[in-house]
Amino acid sequence: MIRQIAVVATVMLSACNQASSNLTIADIEKAGLDKEQKQLYEMVGVTADWSGRWNDEVVEVYTFAESDLEKNPFYTSTVVDSNYSNWAYKYIHKNVILLSKGTESCHSLSQL
Repeated sequence: MIRQIAVVATVMLSACNQASSNLTIADIEKAGLDKEQKQLYEMVGVTADWSGRWNDEVVEVYTFAESDLEKNPFYTSTVVDSNYSNWAYKYIHKNVILLSKGTESCHSLSQL
């Protein structure tokens, strides 16, 4: 019984560690991002920033040192789906902010 509990606890901790691990641009490239241009933004906490194509959609991808991005000033100030924006969607997953013209790239990011 104790051994079964230990095995279950180990599996759960491994799953939590995997779910909370930060993504890198290399991880996103493996999932299909075709990098085209390095962005030149110097935002606090940004570890990488690229524009390119993912699932035939134009995207910008920003990775951050932290993963609590809901209140990040860049995320909250980015306008989507308006006359003033080039972007239709903004999406957060783990430590990544994705700006996209379509939903397929958002779905692909959510799978990582």
